[in-house]
Amino acid sequence: MICGAAVLHARRSLIPGSQIAEPAADPLSEAELSVIWGGQRFPAEALRTPDGRAVEVVHPGRRGSGPGPDFRDAIVRVDGVERRGDVELHVRASYFGMHGHTVDPAYSDLALHVVYMADDGVETAVAGGGSVPVAALEPWLSQRREELARWLGEWDSWREPCRTALWRLSDETIATELSRAGKGRFWDKATKLGETVAASGEDEGLWQALLDAVGVGGDREAFRRLALRLPASLAGELLALFEDDDPAGSLTASLVAALDVDPASIRVLRPLNRPERRLAAVASLFVRAGGDLASYARRTVMEAESARALVEAWVVGAPALGKQGSAALLGRERAQELVTNVVLPFSSLDPSLAQRALSLLASLPAGPAYGKTLFLEKNLVTGDGKRRVRTVLEQQGLLAFLSGWCSQGGCGRCPLS
Repeated sequence: MICGAAVLHARRSLIPGSQIAEPAADPLSEAELSVIWGGQRFPAEALRTPDGRAVEVVHPGRRGSGPGPDFRDAIVRVDGVERRGDVELHVRASYFGMHGHTVDPAYSDLALHVVYMADDGVETAVAGGGSVPVAALEPWLSQRREELARWLGEWDSWREPCRTALWRLSDETIATELSRAGKGRFWDKATKLGETVAASGEDEGLWQALLDAVGVGGDREAFRRLALRLPASLAGELLALFEDDDPAGSLTASLVAALDVDPASIRVLRPLNRPERRLAAVASLFVRAGGDLASYARRTVMEAESARALVEAWVVGAPALGKQGSAALLGRERAQELVTNVVLPFSSLDPSLAQRALSLLASLPAGPAYGKTLFLEKNLVTGDGKRRVRTVLEQQGLLAFLSGWCSQGGCGRCPLS
């Protein structure tokens, strides 16, 4: 023990969730280790690998939310070699395997495994056959009994600069920066889609983008492969052959049959998010468009009286034979994602629709906060504590900041810093 039990008990009572931390025999809890790492409450020389390599923290990352690593998008240097990725914390390095992380793909992108005790070697094995350096605090702290209690009582030495953006910048400036970043992300998305269209034609390019957009998690790659295995041209031929009263159902069956997906990747999906339902939504949209999704996309953008009306044109209701009140195949929230990521970028490839597409994007109300940008939303609340992001364009701006700055070690250099 490096400090008295009474001190540790007092500190743990102040940290939410620390009551269910590591066993009592450990010198500190994982919650306390998280406080130390998140606030960077230690000198540079305190963190080293078990074989003596120096560890420099360029950016500690941001706290993870939900399952997965404790801190995301960190940047460290181990013996001068830069590593980018996530950070996982444990009191003992051996807990990584005990918790099942060794076989969990969510931990395969670690940059560093930070521990108090390096009791399981110099490197930690991760899913996929790789390994990640271990960095331990015990060798330094074991000679300094009073340091841990002091670290836990200090203010954080690391704070994301955008936490003070409201103090340094006007509301108008922050809104302008989010809008500018959102527009940049939109045009980048349109350019990328345009490259696909140039290579495959607009029908196939839009078909590929559509199936990519409705793919989720572990089955997204399978949906991308499906777009090539059953292209739009074949879907159109099949549609012409269907003579029954349910062309959407027949096309759905063909899509499901052609889908090559790993059963393990979809085993955990909720029933309403099963691949069959999402493919049924795609089939319904294809039938609604008469097999010409490109013309349908441009027409809905051109004729929409409002952004809301545009989204409604891409909603797919519950199956006709479904139970009364059953959920839509593609509800309004998912339809808005489809409009944002596919329909509007595709339509903007037509010069006559480019500004209208951007205007519609700017008038779409923001959806629920994304988990990965929630920290930005909290840092950028308005002066009265309300949510700042009100439009999809601003929400896209947050995603642009995340991908271009936050996840690239850009804290202190981005326009909000």
